[in-house]
Amino acid sequence: MIVPDLSPEIRELKARARRFVEEELYPAEQRIVERGDVDEDEVEALREKARAEGFSNYNLPSEHGGSDLPMLAQVAIEEEAGRATNGLGFIVAERGPREILELATPDQLERFIGPLLRHETYEAWAITEPDAAGSDVAALEATAERDGDDWLLNGDKWYVTGGQHASFFIVLAVAEGEQTLFFVEKDALGLEIVRTPRFMHDPYIDRHLELRLTDCRVPDANRVPSGGNEGAKRWFVVERLMIAARCCGAADRLLGLCRSWALEREAFGKPIAEFQGVAFPLADSLTELAAARLLTYHAAHAFDAEPDDKIVHGKVAMAKLYASEMAGRVADRAVQVFGGRGYMTEHPAERHFRELRVDRIWEGTSEIQRVIVAGGLLKRGLEPYVGWPA
Repeated sequence: MIVPDLSPEIRELKARARRFVEEELYPAEQRIVERGDVDEDEVEALREKARAEGFSNYNLPSEHGGSDLPMLAQVAIEEEAGRATNGLGFIVAERGPREILELATPDQLERFIGPLLRHETYEAWAITEPDAAGSDVAALEATAERDGDDWLLNGDKWYVTGGQHASFFIVLAVAEGEQTLFFVEKDALGLEIVRTPRFMHDPYIDRHLELRLTDCRVPDANRVPSGGNEGAKRWFVVERLMIAARCCGAADRLLGLCRSWALEREAFGKPIAEFQGVAFPLADSLTELAAARLLTYHAAHAFDAEPDDKIVHGKVAMAKLYASEMAGRVADRAVQVFGGRGYMTEHPAERHFRELRVDRIWEGTSEIQRVIVAGGLLKRGLEPYVGWPA
């Protein structure tokens, strides 16, 4: 095994996730191609199937009905999710909202989190802003001001992923000088869905809404009492690690398809695999995929075992940076290997080529990951990141 620390239980879970993706999600991809759009009822039916097989809330503590899987196991599942296109992989990687669960009050757990865990509702995080906060969360411009027992929220939020399904939004705003999270219900007075833009990876199971809050009245009971800034940071770290895992899964699928095609397709009387113009890009892709997987699983292990969150943050940033850029290169080579076939929307190479591009942008751009990695190196030196343990 390229990742030797995976237990037999995690390997079995990973294998089951792979089967679900191949047997249930690959056919759904083709149906989306044929229709040109996502069938919401079909997606919900697939979610129910995945939940029945245990692919939901597995990151949550047992007292909340979860399996409390270590991050190493979560990454193993997420890697398989990355093999699917159109966002379908999230069906088999339906993690629960642990970051907010650990911060919420008992009342908020009952009113907001409980229905989520029972799959009665969905949530969507609203953090990014059009003029400021995106990768730079410290530049947050959305505000929350006290008004009696309520708060008045003002600001615009972009790229609110999954917002079309959400019953409420988790909004990050500056309140009394601190970054604070609020539960904002979809029908709250002063909350407006401005538009639902289209993106390069559409058709996709999640939309990315734009919201406007104009003196949006939110009761104090919906304010997360503390740790909003840290909660958002923790969410980003987890999401970045999952992006790295999904990029490895996508690259694995693409490289397998390329290998089969290169051995089968003939040109000038022999398989194209015998031409260095094809074989060398495949060699580069395999090498880079192996490196990205090792780095991603290493970061997952650090998440489970390393007590210093800043070192974990740096290792996750390295994984997200390298894996997302690796997957983009592999996808580009795959389109080239398949030629015209790889440019057709019915082919996974075309879909992955479009969809992987955003992984170098969302949840922190490649440039931001480099800032994090360089900052860690300059402050702490090499040993915490690449040295042997004492």
